[in-house]
Amino acid sequence: MNTYYRKSNLGKWLRYFRINSRDSSIESQNALGKELHLDQKQISKIERGEVEPRIETSFKWCEITGWEEGQDIIAHMYELHPFAVPPVHPELSERLSDSIGNMRQQMMTAIESLNHIEKANNKRRPGRDLDIDDVLKKRISDQFDLMPAVKSMMYAAKRDIGLDIREINQMWTSGCVADQVVMPTMSQIELEKVTV
Repeated sequence: MNTYYRKSNLGKWLRYFRINSRDSSIESQNALGKELHLDQKQISKIERGEVEPRIETSFKWCEITGWEEGQDIIAHMYELHPFAVPPVHPELSERLSDSIGNMRQQMMTAIESLNHIEKANNKRRPGRDLDIDDVLKKRISDQFDLMPAVKSMMYAAKRDIGLDIREINQMWTSGCVADQVVMPTMSQIELEKVTV
């Protein structure tokens, strides 16, 4: 699959995120280097594209500079998972009120499309595959569109009202673990094998 962003531009992106950092105290190579435990020369080589940083370093770089969209770019660039799509334009992730309106519209479209998908699925005969035509693909794409919309809203909430996204992640994870809807840990799987 061809990605929208070229890996050869990773250093340029990381430089852009540093220079346009949402934390002005780390706009210099030295300041960012201290946060990443790298020296200024290493930062410079990464930004010039002479050294390809580890993905973990790139993700941390984006986190430190306040560019969550950068993490989305990197995930898409390296095709880390099938849902790694290019981020929504950052201008749409600045104000929570704007992202709420966008999220509401995306949800309404997704519900309408979900009803269409359900009808198509209910019409298929037992034992037969569902005919996936362009109309159905578009309806499924409307569901996919919820993922970038949610991210955009979270980024806006972080920037506009100071939401701690990691805290929300922890809350969600704790609730899902309590409800037993997350994939079991390896020790739980191994325990199940022993008891079977």
